[in-house]
Amino acid sequence: MNKGRKAWAIGALTVLAISAVVFTVDLGPRMEYVPEPAFVQAVDTIPDPPGAYGIPMSGFLIEQEHVRKGSTFGDLLSAHGIGYPVVDSLVRLAEGVFDVKRMQVGRPIAFVFTDDEAHELRYFVYEVDLVEHVVFSTQAPLGVRVGRREIDTQVAQVSVPVTGALYNDLDQAGADPMLSMLLAEIYAWTVDFYRIQKGDRFTLIFEEQRVDGQRYGRPKILAARYESGDAVRDAYFFEQDDQADYFDPEGNSLRKAFLQAPLKFSRISSGFSRRRFHPVQKRFKAHLGTDYAAPYGTPILAVGDGVVEKAGYTGGNGKYVKIRHNGTYSTQYLHMRKILVNQGQRVAQGDVIGEVGSTGLATGPHVCFRFWKNGSQVDHRREEFPSAEPVATAHRARFVREASRLMAELDEARHRADQRVVF
Repeated sequence: MNKGRKAWAIGALTVLAISAVVFTVDLGPRMEYVPEPAFVQAVDTIPDPPGAYGIPMSGFLIEQEHVRKGSTFGDLLSAHGIGYPVVDSLVRLAEGVFDVKRMQVGRPIAFVFTDDEAHELRYFVYEVDLVEHVVFSTQAPLGVRVGRREIDTQVAQVSVPVTGALYNDLDQAGADPMLSMLLAEIYAWTVDFYRIQKGDRFTLIFEEQRVDGQRYGRPKILAARYESGDAVRDAYFFEQDDQADYFDPEGNSLRKAFLQAPLKFSRISSGFSRRRFHPVQKRFKAHLGTDYAAPYGTPILAVGDGVVEKAGYTGGNGKYVKIRHNGTYSTQYLHMRKILVNQGQRVAQGDVIGEVGSTGLATGPHVCFRFWKNGSQVDHRREEFPSAEPVATAHRARFVREASRLMAELDEARHRADQRVVF
């Protein structure tokens, strides 16, 4: 896939990461560790079907809880009559299958007891995520196994007008709000998300996975349509020669030589102008760049492949980076808090080259983005840039068939336009 997806991955992990907590395992000396973020959000309840986790529930009772802060694997089992020799044996049996030190606070757990006077704990279950769970057999013969719930893949449609934040518009329509980030990735080269206006519309055909009715993992957009006034931009997902990308109806790649902006999520605080009142110098002067306001530390992205020509500091620019992309184009990124590349270093489109700051002549956190064409500064938002390779001739006929089908599905979803997801 395209190199710009590296940047998306950084933004997406920032949004999805769950704060890590310290969890200890009481097996001899205590050991502390920081667990990895959960793949999906924690589940509020554990389903209790007739056969849960591959265990026939006839003759058993199940109690559901969540891992509490400060709990240990040993404590959880010993509280229900399981001695530490058995706990130690289970940990050893789990080696290579599941590391009990990776259990996370807030994850669902289940205790399965015999439905008799003895009320013995026979199984302990830990939910890794919506799909995967680990079953510990706590009575002889001891055992540890990993079970998986069935994943149901569904195709859905949604069409929403922009009323404010696209994330919220999709959420209110019943769709996964993560789709807004995927749209920003798909249209990064062709749609200026800082110019999206109220009343513009996005229509999507997308694929998502569900487990017991709950969304699981990352959705995949199969086709998208962006409407703004008379302008309509379709994007179709298409695979060829073991690679996938998004193309317009003519088979041209939506990827361009340059991203539309050096930040994923921000706002334009000042545009390209031949005459602007400078907020620090208090006089009118040319502002041959575009200012993108964003919080301190926001990742700044290289808008295209190139070589770092300069990485340093001046009184006006503050900490800045200048990238030479080819013999025609260069870009510059000013007022950084931190520079993350070195002079002479080769960078790829979407690589993080620094962090938003307010060094130099700046009144607040932002990046001043400047664009050179043939040695002259130009307004990059008015430039037309060449696309990546189109659909190969050998796959053209198949693309035409696939694009026609997706276009028809977008038309159908657009006509429904009831802001509700349709399965």
